[in-house]
Amino acid sequence: MASAAARGEQESPTETAIGSPPIHVGRFHFEVERALALFEDGHHDEAVRKASQRFINRVQGWVNRPDLDGVALINKVFSSDAPLLIFNDRSTPIERDEHDGYRYLAVGLASALRNVVTHHDDYGLDHEAAWEWLVFISAMHRRLDQAEQVTEHSA
Repeated sequence: MASAAARGEQESPTETAIGSPPIHVGRFHFEVERALALFEDGHHDEAVRKASQRFINRVQGWVNRPDLDGVALINKVFSSDAPLLIFNDRSTPIERDEHDGYRYLAVGLASALRNVVTHHDDYGLDHEAAWEWLVFISAMHRRLDQAEQVTEHSA
């Protein structure tokens, strides 16, 4: 059976380009759920900004570094050399790659999401794009839940 796009029709919200239903997203992380009312009211930019700001605030508060924000905060907290929070033991090349990868994702969250939607009066995220970013931010919050604070013994 041909998809709606193949038939020259507009796809319905429940049909993707390949004709299958969209992926069901479970519950958002509670920090993202705090932004869902904004999303549901059509304030997509603000919902993404709030959810991404909550991520930055959590990192900042956890390590007690109010002097740092955004990319500088993320790079300090998840540095390769002397991290303040770690996602794993970083004892193997794969674990170091994973740690660095999450740092890069968090830098993108701070720079490409939080900063951009904060500094544009109307960035213009549509419903679908905002939803996808909220899913990403939720995943980052969940990964942050699993991080551990570095102590002198775990450094």
